[in-house]
Amino acid sequence: MVQNSGKTLRPGLSLRRINLPEPLEVAESDSGGPLEVRSPGRQAVSAIEDMWRIDDEWWRSEPISRLYYAVLLNSGQRLAVYKDLIAGKWYRQGY
Repeated sequence: MVQNSGKTLRPGLSLRRINLPEPLEVAESDSGGPLEVRSPGRQAVSAIEDMWRIDDEWWRSEPISRLYYAVLLNSGQRLAVYKDLIAGKWYRQGY
């Protein structure tokens, strides 16, 4: 176990959130799934590898309702993207 040194953080050093969702422009299929990701440039979705939905904190003033997709792009890149079902906007979620 590492002992607490008792030192304080340097002035101006603060905590920051990581893994924040990034807004993303997505072309949708007729069923609402992602067809093309536009950031930067255009990349077609070659496969949807997984899909899941999260509905949480429904009792709050800003509940969470998201439909996630694990997608494979034509470039070979894998992304996790989701559609905010309340706002109707798409985001990229790193992991």
